[in-house]
Amino acid sequence: MFSNQRTKLIKPKRLPKNGTIAVTAPATTPDESLLNLGVRYLEKLGYTVKVGKTCTSKLEYLAGDDKLRASELVGFFEDPQVDAIMCARGGYGGMHLLPLIDFKKIADNPKLFIGFSDITALEWAILARCNMVTVSGGMVASDMGYEDIDPVFESKFWDLLDTGLIDITLPYQHEQRQTIEGSILPGTLAVAAKQMGSPYFPDMTDRVLVFEDVDEPMHKVEGYLRQFALSGSFDNVKGIVFGEFSAPDSESYKDVPSLETIFKRVLEPYNIPFATGLNYGHIDAKISLPVGVPISLSLGPVTTIRSTGSIFEN
Repeated sequence: MFSNQRTKLIKPKRLPKNGTIAVTAPATTPDESLLNLGVRYLEKLGYTVKVGKTCTSKLEYLAGDDKLRASELVGFFEDPQVDAIMCARGGYGGMHLLPLIDFKKIADNPKLFIGFSDITALEWAILARCNMVTVSGGMVASDMGYEDIDPVFESKFWDLLDTGLIDITLPYQHEQRQTIEGSILPGTLAVAAKQMGSPYFPDMTDRVLVFEDVDEPMHKVEGYLRQFALSGSFDNVKGIVFGEFSAPDSESYKDVPSLETIFKRVLEPYNIPFATGLNYGHIDAKISLPVGVPISLSLGPVTTIRSTGSIFEN
């Protein structure tokens, strides 16, 4: 099974009020106290929460073995009592599951699937194999695992799940006015780059890419972008929006360029318009974004990103 953009986009149903949310850990085991806080938060909102075995399983830096994590994920998609699936946290290990997942079962049982960071591996694979919309957004044992949840994150997260749409204004000012139509594809840059060349890497044609990352030195950020460029992945991309690139504790070199310099020298030869300043990344006030839906990116004195299609089925 392999999808491309000529295949009809599969969209999940809305999360009903008082619905059932399954929580799974496809990568690393979550902190128990943070998980409990996140689960209680969802329960206070009226949801029934079903916590998977992976959330308390541990195998080195993984939340249990690969078969357990893959079978639990697919099982939650197949479970008729589950309305949405939220990831507990990211970490590492999502890409391990890709050869073990029956993507036809996911495509036959579309549901709201939400995760971030390492979960990029699964979201890009679901788009590549099923052409199904997911959400790159907050997670139960990280963003929701606080007594005081960031109000920006909370507002934007539930607004997306309520309306199915995004309408974002960026501080970035572009020299030339330009409006770009394409389908949005957000994710963590390093995770996405590792999937390149595999059958779990989506078609890049007419995409508006949105990248963020954390703890990556500047030369690696540039290297990942150049990997996209050298592979031909940028050839048919419509535009790129850059979110937060949280700095590492130390750089590998004494003299490093700015992010803006890196973006310009990688992208200008390809004439790819780009914008910066999106609150999407490993930050408390992160904006959650849809994966795969059509959007309009308007560049100019004011830069905006607006949905032209909902994340939900009609």
